[in-house]
Amino acid sequence: MYTNIINKKSMARKKTDIVVEKRVSLEDETFVDKHGKRIRLFDVIDKETDCWLSKNKKSNLWILTHRAVEKIAIAAGIDTSFDVQESANTTPTYQNELEHIVRVTITCKTKPTGGCVHSDNNEFTVTGESNRINTPHRGRGYLRKMAEKRGFDIAVLKHLGLYTSVFSEDEAEEFQEDEKDHGVMPGSKDFELIVEELNLILNASTKPELKAAGKVIKARVAEGKFSDRQLKYLRGVYKNSVTKFVTTF
Repeated sequence: MYTNIINKKSMARKKTDIVVEKRVSLEDETFVDKHGKRIRLFDVIDKETDCWLSKNKKSNLWILTHRAVEKIAIAAGIDTSFDVQESANTTPTYQNELEHIVRVTITCKTKPTGGCVHSDNNEFTVTGESNRINTPHRGRGYLRKMAEKRGFDIAVLKHLGLYTSVFSEDEAEEFQEDEKDHGVMPGSKDFELIVEELNLILNASTKPELKAAGKVIKARVAEGKFSDRQLKYLRGVYKNSVTKFVTTF
Protein backbone atom coordinates (compact mmCIF):
# COMPACT_ATOMS: atom_id res chain seq x y z
CA MET A 1 0.00 0.00 0.00
CA TYR A 2 1.26 3.53 -0.62
CA THR A 3 1.25 7.27 0.40
CA ASN A 4 1.13 10.69 -1.32
CA ILE A 5 2.45 14.24 -0.55
CA ILE A 6 -0.34 16.93 -0.35
CA ASN A 7 -3.28 17.92 1.88
CA LYS A 8 -6.22 15.52 2.05
CA LYS A 9 -8.72 14.34 4.58
CA SER A 10 -8.81 10.59 4.65
CA MET A 11 -11.69 10.49 6.96
CA ALA A 12 -11.55 13.90 8.48
CA ARG A 13 -10.52 16.31 5.76
CA LYS A 14 -12.08 17.32 2.48
CA LYS A 15 -10.47 17.03 -0.91
CA THR A 16 -10.87 20.80 -1.28
CA ASP A 17 -8.35 21.26 1.54
CA ILE A 18 -5.50 20.28 -0.82
CA VAL A 19 -3.14 23.14 -1.63
CA VAL A 20 -1.10 21.81 -4.50
CA GLU A 21 0.59 25.05 -5.45
CA LYS A 22 2.26 25.41 -2.02
CA ARG A 23 3.50 21.89 -1.41
CA VAL A 24 7.18 21.14 -1.00
CA SER A 25 8.80 18.95 -3.64
CA LEU A 26 9.39 15.34 -2.64
CA GLU A 27 13.17 15.82 -2.90
CA ASP A 28 13.07 18.69 -0.39
CA GLU A 29 10.63 17.15 2.09
CA THR A 30 11.97 16.67 5.66
CA PHE A 31 10.77 15.51 9.07
CA VAL A 32 12.13 15.30 12.63
CA ASP A 33 13.63 11.92 13.51
CA LYS A 34 13.67 10.20 16.93
CA HIS A 35 16.79 12.15 17.95
CA GLY A 36 15.12 15.50 17.30
CA LYS A 37 17.15 16.05 14.13
CA ARG A 38 15.50 17.16 10.91
CA ILE A 39 16.30 14.72 8.09
CA ARG A 40 15.35 14.35 4.44
CA LEU A 41 12.58 11.97 3.48
CA PHE A 42 14.91 10.33 0.97
CA ASP A 43 17.41 9.58 3.74
CA VAL A 44 14.86 7.03 4.94
CA ILE A 45 12.96 5.82 1.89
CA ASP A 46 14.01 4.73 -1.60
CA LYS A 47 12.73 6.91 -4.43
CA GLU A 48 12.78 3.98 -6.85
CA THR A 49 10.91 1.40 -4.78
CA ASP A 50 9.03 3.26 -2.04
CA CYS A 51 7.10 5.87 -4.00
CA TRP A 52 5.67 6.84 -7.36
CA LEU A 53 3.77 9.67 -9.06
CA SER A 54 0.00 9.40 -9.21
CA LYS A 55 -1.58 8.89 -12.63
CA ASN A 56 -4.12 11.58 -11.80
CA LYS A 57 -2.98 14.38 -14.15
CA LYS A 58 -4.94 17.05 -12.28
CA SER A 59 -3.41 16.42 -8.88
CA ASN A 60 0.09 15.18 -9.86
CA LEU A 61 0.62 13.62 -6.43
CA TRP A 62 3.42 11.52 -5.01
CA ILE A 63 2.38 8.29 -3.31
CA LEU A 64 4.34 6.28 -0.71
CA THR A 65 4.05 2.55 -0.04
CA HIS A 66 2.73 1.43 3.31
CA ARG A 67 6.17 -0.05 3.96
CA ALA A 68 7.67 3.39 3.32
CA VAL A 69 5.40 4.87 5.98
CA GLU A 70 6.56 2.17 8.40
CA LYS A 71 10.20 3.09 7.63
CA ILE A 72 9.41 6.74 8.36
CA ALA A 73 7.65 5.80 11.60
CA ILE A 74 10.64 3.76 12.81
CA ALA A 75 13.06 6.58 11.98
CA ALA A 76 10.82 9.01 13.86
CA GLY A 77 10.51 6.79 16.94
CA ILE A 78 6.84 5.93 16.37
CA ASP A 79 5.79 2.43 17.40
CA THR A 80 4.59 0.43 14.37
CA SER A 81 2.15 -1.38 16.68
CA PHE A 82 -0.96 0.69 17.35
CA ASP A 83 -4.28 0.66 19.20
CA VAL A 84 -7.51 0.24 17.25
CA GLN A 85 -11.02 1.08 18.40
CA GLU A 86 -14.05 -0.01 16.40
CA SER A 87 -16.67 2.58 15.45
CA ALA A 88 -19.72 2.31 17.67
CA ASN A 89 -21.95 3.82 15.00
CA THR A 90 -21.07 1.84 11.87
CA THR A 91 -21.65 -1.85 11.21
CA PRO A 92 -20.38 -3.24 7.87
CA THR A 93 -23.34 -4.30 5.70
CA TYR A 94 -23.92 -4.67 1.98
CA GLN A 95 -26.22 -1.64 2.23
CA ASN A 96 -23.25 0.57 3.16
CA GLU A 97 -20.76 -1.27 0.89
CA LEU A 98 -19.21 -3.10 3.87
CA GLU A 99 -18.07 0.15 5.42
CA HIS A 100 -15.37 -0.24 8.09
CA ILE A 101 -14.51 2.72 10.31
CA VAL A 102 -11.89 2.49 13.07
CA ARG A 103 -10.03 4.87 15.34
CA VAL A 104 -6.28 4.29 15.20
CA THR A 105 -3.97 5.62 17.92
CA ILE A 106 -0.20 5.68 17.36
CA THR A 107 2.40 6.22 20.10
CA CYS A 108 5.66 8.13 19.73
CA LYS A 109 8.45 6.81 22.00
CA THR A 110 11.23 9.32 21.52
CA LYS A 111 11.76 10.25 25.17
CA PRO A 112 12.41 7.98 28.16
CA THR A 113 9.83 9.96 30.13
CA GLY A 114 7.15 9.09 27.59
CA GLY A 115 7.29 12.46 25.90
CA CYS A 116 7.67 13.22 22.22
CA VAL A 117 10.12 15.35 20.22
CA HIS A 118 7.46 16.16 17.62
CA SER A 119 4.70 17.63 19.78
CA ASP A 120 3.41 17.98 23.35
CA ASN A 121 1.40 14.77 23.01
CA ASN A 122 3.11 11.47 22.25
CA GLU A 123 -0.18 9.85 21.17
CA PHE A 124 -2.08 10.75 18.03
CA THR A 125 -5.49 9.41 16.95
CA VAL A 126 -7.17 9.51 13.55
CA THR A 127 -9.99 7.71 11.77
CA GLY A 128 -9.31 4.99 9.23
CA GLU A 129 -12.02 3.99 6.75
CA SER A 130 -12.54 1.57 3.88
CA ASN A 131 -15.38 0.13 1.84
CA ARG A 132 -15.88 -1.77 -1.40
CA ILE A 133 -16.11 1.41 -3.48
CA ASN A 134 -12.95 3.22 -2.36
CA THR A 135 -10.78 0.11 -2.07
CA PRO A 136 -8.98 -1.55 -5.01
CA HIS A 137 -9.93 -5.12 -5.87
CA ARG A 138 -6.84 -6.62 -4.23
CA GLY A 139 -7.86 -5.17 -0.86
CA ARG A 140 -11.58 -5.97 -0.82
CA GLY A 141 -11.00 -9.30 0.90
CA TYR A 142 -9.67 -7.59 4.03
CA LEU A 143 -11.45 -4.24 4.35
CA ARG A 144 -11.01 -4.03 8.12
CA LYS A 145 -7.24 -4.37 7.73
CA MET A 146 -7.26 -1.72 5.00
CA ALA A 147 -9.06 0.70 7.34
CA GLU A 148 -6.44 0.07 10.02
CA LYS A 149 -3.52 0.58 7.63
CA ARG A 150 -5.03 3.79 6.27
CA GLY A 151 -5.49 5.08 9.81
CA PHE A 152 -1.89 4.26 10.74
CA ASP A 153 -0.46 5.86 7.59
CA ILE A 154 -2.48 9.03 8.03
CA ALA A 155 -1.62 9.27 11.74
CA VAL A 156 2.12 8.93 11.11
CA LEU A 157 2.18 11.50 8.31
CA LYS A 158 0.03 14.00 10.20
CA HIS A 159 2.00 13.60 13.43
CA LEU A 160 5.23 14.35 11.54
CA GLY A 161 3.77 17.24 9.54
CA LEU A 162 4.08 15.36 6.24
CA TYR A 163 0.39 15.12 5.46
CA THR A 164 0.48 18.33 3.46
CA SER A 165 2.75 16.71 0.91
CA VAL A 166 2.25 12.90 0.72
CA PHE A 167 -0.42 10.17 0.77
CA SER A 168 -0.21 6.46 1.52
CA GLU A 169 -0.90 3.85 -1.13
CA ASP A 170 -3.90 2.55 0.81
CA GLU A 171 -5.51 5.98 0.48
CA ALA A 172 -4.44 6.59 -3.08
CA GLU A 173 -7.31 4.66 -4.69
CA GLU A 174 -9.65 7.37 -3.43
CA PHE A 175 -8.23 10.07 -5.69
CA GLN A 176 -6.83 8.11 -8.64
CA GLU A 177 -9.84 8.83 -10.84
CA ASP A 178 -10.99 12.37 -11.56
CA GLU A 179 -14.58 11.14 -11.93
CA LYS A 180 -14.93 10.16 -8.28
CA ASP A 181 -16.56 12.55 -5.80
CA HIS A 182 -15.52 11.74 -2.28
CA GLY A 183 -17.91 14.24 -0.76
CA VAL A 184 -20.44 11.36 -0.85
CA MET A 185 -19.30 8.56 1.45
CA PRO A 186 -21.09 5.46 2.78
CA GLY A 187 -22.84 6.31 6.03
CA SER A 188 -23.41 9.96 5.05
CA LYS A 189 -26.89 11.38 4.43
CA ASP A 190 -26.06 12.02 0.77
CA PHE A 191 -25.11 8.36 0.38
CA GLU A 192 -28.19 6.98 2.16
CA LEU A 193 -30.46 8.95 -0.18
CA ILE A 194 -29.05 7.21 -3.26
CA VAL A 195 -28.77 3.66 -1.88
CA GLU A 196 -31.69 2.48 -4.05
CA GLU A 197 -30.03 3.77 -7.22
CA LEU A 198 -26.64 2.34 -6.23
CA ASN A 199 -28.23 -1.07 -5.69
CA LEU A 200 -29.80 -0.89 -9.15
CA ILE A 201 -26.33 -0.41 -10.63
CA LEU A 202 -24.39 -2.82 -8.42
CA ASN A 203 -26.96 -5.62 -8.66
CA ALA A 204 -27.02 -5.55 -12.48
CA SER A 205 -25.54 -8.88 -13.60
CA THR A 206 -25.79 -8.25 -17.34
CA LYS A 207 -25.22 -5.27 -19.61
CA PRO A 208 -28.96 -4.98 -20.50
CA GLU A 209 -29.81 -4.90 -16.78
CA LEU A 210 -27.23 -2.14 -16.28
CA LYS A 211 -28.67 -0.12 -19.17
CA ALA A 212 -32.15 -0.52 -17.67
CA ALA A 213 -30.85 0.76 -14.35
CA GLY A 214 -29.34 3.73 -16.19
CA LYS A 215 -32.72 4.58 -17.73
CA VAL A 216 -34.41 4.55 -14.32
CA ILE A 217 -31.76 6.81 -12.85
CA LYS A 218 -31.85 9.13 -15.85
CA ALA A 219 -35.61 9.58 -15.36
CA ARG A 220 -35.01 10.50 -11.73
CA VAL A 221 -32.30 12.96 -12.80
CA ALA A 222 -34.93 14.69 -14.95
CA GLU A 223 -37.11 14.94 -11.84
CA GLY A 224 -34.28 16.75 -10.03
CA LYS A 225 -33.92 14.06 -7.38
CA PHE A 226 -30.12 14.24 -6.98
CA SER A 227 -27.64 16.87 -5.91
CA ASP A 228 -24.59 17.50 -8.12
CA ARG A 229 -22.42 15.45 -5.75
CA GLN A 230 -24.85 12.54 -5.69
CA LEU A 231 -25.16 12.55 -9.46
CA LYS A 232 -21.40 12.63 -9.96
CA TYR A 233 -21.00 9.75 -7.53
CA LEU A 234 -23.66 7.68 -9.31
CA ARG A 235 -22.04 8.37 -12.67
CA GLY A 236 -18.69 7.19 -11.33
CA VAL A 237 -20.15 3.92 -10.04
CA TYR A 238 -22.07 3.43 -13.28
CA LYS A 239 -18.95 4.06 -15.34
CA ASN A 240 -17.04 1.44 -13.37
CA SER A 241 -19.84 -1.07 -13.88
CA VAL A 242 -19.87 -0.45 -17.64
CA THR A 243 -16.13 -1.09 -17.74
CA LYS A 244 -16.68 -4.41 -15.97
CA PHE A 245 -18.90 -5.64 -18.78
CA VAL A 246 -16.63 -4.25 -21.49
CA THR A 247 -13.60 -6.09 -20.14
CA THR A 248 -15.61 -9.30 -19.66
CA PHE A 249 -16.64 -9.72 -23.27
